[in-house]
Amino acid sequence: MVKNLMADDLNRRLVAALQKEGRISHAELAERLGVSRPTIIDRIKRLEAEGVLGGYSALVTPASVMKPCVAFVAVRYQSGNDDALEERFIQALEREPDVLAAYTIAGEDSLLLKIVAESPMGVHLRLRKIRALGPHVTTRTMMILNTYFEKTGPSPFVEEIQ
Repeated sequence: MVKNLMADDLNRRLVAALQKEGRISHAELAERLGVSRPTIIDRIKRLEAEGVLGGYSALVTPASVMKPCVAFVAVRYQSGNDDALEERFIQALEREPDVLAAYTIAGEDSLLLKIVAESPMGVHLRLRKIRALGPHVTTRTMMILNTYFEKTGPSPFVEEIQ
């Protein structure tokens, strides 16, 4: 169903506008896209219901909340075939406020985390805590020196490869 929704040009333009300016009013969206406000409201509700629009949030820069150290952490752990143990480990990571994202990855490592801290020592302390959350956890850390850009999601438009 999602694929059909994104085949529609108005939906693609609507999603693109919301990616750029998430706080834009329905009236402004309707004016920019040349449709009625009720049309915009209906489309947004359907895009939310189908999971195209997963939510709305403020993008907070780590430095603005005194956590300028950002790192990606590759995590390797041994859960065997114990799905409950793995689930508890993931839930424990999710409860950590400075673990911003967790991804299952292919390769030798199991997860890739994005973490923030107030200092390099703060990163060290968070790594120790992460390693203590699960059985036989090892980490490999890549410190971010500079962020050039972060996007709010993939473009809803099909890009032609040239």
